[in-house]
Amino acid sequence: MNEMNHLEEPILRVLKRHRGSGNPITCRRMEKAVGFSSRHIRQIIQHLVVEHHLPIASSVRYPYGFYLITGKKEAENCLRQYYSRIKETLNRVRALSKTVKDKFGLKYQEEFDFARELKSPARRRLHKNS
Repeated sequence: MNEMNHLEEPILRVLKRHRGSGNPITCRRMEKAVGFSSRHIRQIIQHLVVEHHLPIASSVRYPYGFYLITGKKEAENCLRQYYSRIKETLNRVRALSKTVKDKFGLKYQEEFDFARELKSPARRRLHKNS
């Protein structure tokens, strides 16, 4: 695991007091606790998950907020939520891609392999229909 930096440490300290889905901390409360913007907090939390492999979840249902995952059920709920978001986003992307192709003759596609880590952007293909 990589060493924590001075921006990650205060976020992790706060999260350690918020273990389990029943005890999350809202982004607004986290802002007040650490003095960072909500955007910066979300970026740091993403980094903690991706680079430090910390089991951090966020709840979109009451009680809202970020928390450290404490068990299999919470982990499953978190992953289910993320995959649901991916499916919703994919449906939107498909609809928009069709609209863009019909209106502008542009076909755009990315390939994803969810079994491997994405270090760099996925392969992109742009096609201009003649």
